[in-house]
Amino acid sequence: MNDVARIAARILSLVRDSGYLAPDHAVSVAGNILDARPLPDAFTALAAALIRHAAIFDPFNRDKLRLARDVDARVPHPPFSRWLAAARGLTGREPVAENLPLPDIEADGPESFLAYMEGQPANQHRFPALLHLWQSGAGEALIRAVRILAGSPSGLLAGPVLAWGAHAAGDPLLAEMLLDEGVESFPAHNLRARMALDRGDIDGARRHLLASLAAEPFQPAVIEQLAGPAGPVPPPGPDTAVCLYTWNKPDLLAVTLKSLAATDLGEARLVILNNGTTDCAPKELEARVRAAAPSLAPRWVHLPVNVGAPAARNWLLSLEEVRAARYVAFLDDDVLLPRHWLGRYRATLDRLGASAVGPKCVNQRVRTLQYAFRRFSEVGPAKIRFTPNAPNLMDLGQFDGARTCLTVMGCCHLLDRERLNRLGVPGFDIRFSPSQVDDIEHDLQICKAGGRVAYDGAVEVIHLQETGRAKTRAALGQAYANHAKMEQKFSAPELEAMDHAERMADQTAFARALDAVLPLLDGPAATFWRTMARTLA
Repeated sequence: MNDVARIAARILSLVRDSGYLAPDHAVSVAGNILDARPLPDAFTALAAALIRHAAIFDPFNRDKLRLARDVDARVPHPPFSRWLAAARGLTGREPVAENLPLPDIEADGPESFLAYMEGQPANQHRFPALLHLWQSGAGEALIRAVRILAGSPSGLLAGPVLAWGAHAAGDPLLAEMLLDEGVESFPAHNLRARMALDRGDIDGARRHLLASLAAEPFQPAVIEQLAGPAGPVPPPGPDTAVCLYTWNKPDLLAVTLKSLAATDLGEARLVILNNGTTDCAPKELEARVRAAAPSLAPRWVHLPVNVGAPAARNWLLSLEEVRAARYVAFLDDDVLLPRHWLGRYRATLDRLGASAVGPKCVNQRVRTLQYAFRRFSEVGPAKIRFTPNAPNLMDLGQFDGARTCLTVMGCCHLLDRERLNRLGVPGFDIRFSPSQVDDIEHDLQICKAGGRVAYDGAVEVIHLQETGRAKTRAALGQAYANHAKMEQKFSAPELEAMDHAERMADQTAFARALDAVLPLLDGPAATFWRTMARTLA
């Protein structure tokens, strides 16, 4: 691989891992590659795309808008040229900024940020306050902030991004209005695709995704989405079992089972293990679930004590009806599920040749990303460091595709037992009891054995309780201790081999996705991705 290909591959990997680069980072990377002499076609295309990203995601920043106009004059892209023309007209009416300090992110609450936005007329300064409310999960305040910004002279320039905020905060009517009234840009097409996917309209979602690539070609996440199923997925058959284990969450379990009952379970069997619940008697627990989800007919297993998560999973896997199933799903007792999650998972396992697959996990109050996919950021002797479980940039659909990785969120896992048995993957290690890290370690065992783990962002799961956050010193100590145990289980050469194999598998999977999608593209999108394909070959 030559230097141009190596740098292009690195930029592609950066964007794929974070969805999009943060605006300042995008400008910095674009500036670095534009210094190359001679300037390869791939660098010109990538730099122009990164500058477009920066302007779209920081639309009131005058410096980025000026830079974007300069770059677009040299490397014109008509959809973006139209957006820039609208930006010039709207931001020309932008009022002068007031000299008001931004509230303290650590100390000040949502009302302080709203008061700042009401007193600060300049959207360039309002926008970071809105993003903070979004990222912190302040739902009602976020909706008010969206309305403040959208009602300003230049606010609808960010209409599609604001629509994502309204969608995340649970206001679909406001999101639709902002999509209709805002200045069109690729995030609008991505949100319409997400809305269509949530309705089960696969054809509609694909049309919007193709329109998004026409508006902005450099979206590898959209390539991954288009490489997924082109139509409805078949319902699960009798070779599938869905397993839950629960401890002292009767109310949340009832909510989870009600959500599960509304999904397409096909002929899948359901087994619930009561892991020593003390909040209510077994018969009462069964009655609560029956009242919440009368259409379900689970098999119950009641244990007298809590044996911990790893042992509970192994216990479920040992049951005769679960052993007979090829596909076994594990659900936490505090999740809300999309309708076609199980069929979609099956399709993703088959397409990517994976042994396990997990979801895009989002928070409840505002659908901010809680957990996507993870890879190694650093490994060594008794040392494992993962990439962040969630990006810094807001969720704008950039994690809605499917890809291979090292580990995924375990709250909604589907395992292919036939592949696991063929690889000789061990069960869940009870040394990680009562919980924490056991599902991560199992994913790593899959990778160590030569298998693959997949992430599918089309399966968006709402996690009703924050995951991975220790609430007490004892719980924090447990989490750290279990991570240390996991580090001792793998040698440095094993970790390096797993890292290399996962990265190669990921590159191969993306190349296959691009090969599958390229025939669907035309115009600038086809030109861009053919240039990238030639450069990376």
